[in-house]
Formats: sequence, structure tokens, C-alpha cells
Amino acid sequence: MHLTSTIAIEVPIERAFDCWAALERASEHQKPTISRSKLTDGPVRAGTRFSAVDRWPGRTVRFEMEITEYERPTRIAARWDEPMGGAWDTRFRLAGNATVMDFDTTIEPSGVMGLLAPLMKPWAARQLRSGMNSFKDWVESGAC
Repeated sequence: MHLTSTIAIEVPIERAFDCWAALERASEHQKPTISRSKLTDGPVRAGTRFSAVDRWPGRTVRFEMEITEYERPTRIAARWDEPMGGAWDTRFRLAGNATVMDFDTTIEPSGVMGLLAPLMKPWAARQLRSGMNSFKDWVESGAC
């Protein structure tokens, strides 16, 4: 399942990037996120791993995520393997006084979830749009 979303955020590009890269604070702006905990030492960069806990319809899901690209302030990407594989890639670019955030994700459900993927896509698209709007509001409010 492939999903994309774009949103303009009225802050400098470095701030938008740094707020998105603050994965340990994701629960402050993403409803499905329960927690993100860094598993590796040092600053966030390609190779940094996080333990993640999310709410999915009807259950709590635990998985590990790894940062695969980290190019401040223009790109950060990650991937995960279980319970269903996937990846996201977020790019930041200037547009006048705003920062445009382009988010691209691919989720690869398997088993029963794979069979339900076509039915899940509209729900996932709504969740993505809601999450992007929530992130924008969080950053623009100064909470980050």
C-alpha cells in the first residue's frame, strides 16, 4: 500500500525538519503513536534505531524502526520489518516563507492484513492526512 501527503508549514525548514526528526516526541502530535525510544547511542542519523509502540485498530503493536536517510534539513527516511514491513521518506523544501513537507510511505501487510489492505487504504489515507495536519499544528503552535 503506497500513500503520499504534502503539507505547507509556516516555519523555517530547519525547525520543521528538527521537529519531525524528534521521533521520541511523536506521541505529542500523532494519535496512533504511544511511544518511540531510541535504542542506539549518539545523535539521530542513518542507522539510528528506535523501539516503537503504536495503536492500531483493536490492538497495540510493538516494532523497531531504523533511520535509513538523514540529510538535515531536507530529508529523513526510515524502515521497519514487523509486524508488517514498510518505510517512509520525508522531504522538506522551501516555498516562500513556508516549508513544504512531502511524506511518502509504503506499507507491506502480510497474511490476513495483506488481504485486507485494499479495504484499509482509505482509512490509512485519512489517518495520514490527520497526522500531517496534527504535526503542522504542533510545530506552528511552538510546542516543538
